[in-house]
Amino acid sequence: MKEVISKRASFICSNPSCRCLTLCPSEHDVEKFINTGRVAHITAASLGGPRYDSSLTKEQRSSAENGVFLCAVCADKIDKNKGLDYSVELLRKWKSDHENWIKENLNKSPFVSEIAIVDGTHHAKGTGEVTGIDVQGPVIFMPGTQSIAEGTGIITATRISGKGDAMNK
Repeated sequence: MKEVISKRASFICSNPSCRCLTLCPSEHDVEKFINTGRVAHITAASLGGPRYDSSLTKEQRSSAENGVFLCAVCADKIDKNKGLDYSVELLRKWKSDHENWIKENLNKSPFVSEIAIVDGTHHAKGTGEVTGIDVQGPVIFMPGTQSIAEGTGIITATRISGKGDAMNK
């Protein structure tokens, strides 16, 4: 259960005000790492614990649904004052929002939404600087794509430059 909760949070604290990465490499052993993350109960596992809910079964109390991944500081903080400062609803919201944030922001190529797909025939005519196709950043040319540029001056059928011309600096 702890491993599932930790991995679903990508080892990042679920407190939206923190989002601390809880893993780092050991400085003395390349085979080891330091983990400062904690899986905390949303509702306490035992009577008298923070946010204890007597209506839950033992299985529900120990399920992944009842756990939230936090850094060590935030895990300690949510249980102070018998958990009165951090409600069950708030911790569930942290967990849900964090998992959505992980899905939306991590493990994605920064260019996925910025890949241009070029298809068909592109024809440009003119005087001066004439370019048939001018794209910035990653591009996919579909089979059969044609680029035609004609006129007088600087004629370019296809120009592909880095995003924001960063590659040309």
